[in-house]
Amino acid sequence: MVQQWGRTLAGEPGGSVLVDVGTSTVSGVRGPGAPELAAKIGYVGHPVLQTLALDAADTAALGSHFARTGLLYEQPRVSDDDTFTDPFGVEWLWSQGAPAPLNHPLEDADPPAVARHPRPEWPRLVQPAPRTGGAARPLVVADAPCSGLIETCFQLRNSWQFMMDITDNWRVANALLDWALESVATGYERMLAALPSPPDVVLYGDDYGYQGGMFLSDEDFRTFVRPRLRTLFSRIRRQTAAAVCFHCCGAVASILPDLADLGVELVNLQYDAKGMELDRVRAQLPASMVLHGYTDLLALGHALAKDDRRSIAVLTDELVRSAPVVAAPVDSLATEEELFAVARAAHFVRALTDDDIERLRRLGPVREVLDRAAAAAAHEVPRLAGGTPSPEPAHQSSTERR
Repeated sequence: MVQQWGRTLAGEPGGSVLVDVGTSTVSGVRGPGAPELAAKIGYVGHPVLQTLALDAADTAALGSHFARTGLLYEQPRVSDDDTFTDPFGVEWLWSQGAPAPLNHPLEDADPPAVARHPRPEWPRLVQPAPRTGGAARPLVVADAPCSGLIETCFQLRNSWQFMMDITDNWRVANALLDWALESVATGYERMLAALPSPPDVVLYGDDYGYQGGMFLSDEDFRTFVRPRLRTLFSRIRRQTAAAVCFHCCGAVASILPDLADLGVELVNLQYDAKGMELDRVRAQLPASMVLHGYTDLLALGHALAKDDRRSIAVLTDELVRSAPVVAAPVDSLATEEELFAVARAAHFVRALTDDDIERLRRLGPVREVLDRAAAAAAHEVPRLAGGTPSPEPAHQSSTERR
């Protein structure tokens, strides 16, 4: 597994495909959609999305080559009207399987008020990496400790107000971005310093667009956001040699070269947004950059359940053509049923041998190969134990001692 990871990061297209399920805010399941599992686990990896902090035994049962490490949050206290407040002071409403910001603490703030806004208190518990060694050990994902720069500004200010600030009130926009940069960077520094062993991947997530376009113009992204991303990743790199996976939703084709220029090793993009077709995405990224979660594993899981051979063929063809690649969900999953559908797809992908992948790459969909992998994925996904993620006290970091 570790050898295949090295080949994947080196951009070598050959070999089997690694699978990441249940380890992060991108590949995990949201607790409110899996209430029994949430009650057993007791911790979430993200204070707003409430993605469950699954342990290594459960992620392995789901078919993942990866396991989670990172901060552990207690599940938020949700009121009778389904609202809760996050560590940044934003009030949220949980509705239709997802959180929506309800009250923004800095919506009317001027720059001095932004600077005075209280910093979040970071959790004192971390989920350690599995204590297994050797080539068969799971690869380890350090989950994002919080939202990214733009999402943090949207949550604190109100998305429409912040976008107006970028155009009409750049002093407030800069104050918000500076506050977000320091808070987010500190979150990563404290998490990475607190982990008892180093991860293989660090996840960073931020959304720069919707399905049809960008939130900001390309020029505004390059003026306000890109320089701060460079600073953020520089601070992360000082803490770890792990690869960085950049998750970004939206139609961001026009800034793909900018994202690649940040030096990240993996990108997790919204495959169905405008202009984000595989050939166009691949043409704008370095050949060695790993696509994480580009092919929709949830759709593949549903296709396997229905024995929809056309969809299985199309999705598998896209997966092997997108190499180097890590198979993963496109985004966090709303329910336990979706998690098990993705697990079915994960077992299908894991059943594809090195030779199978090579045949599919050279010849396109091969029925014999697909049928054999589908048969391997047909078994019932085991019920998850819902083990507690063995929380450990966070080691005191130099940032925290200061």
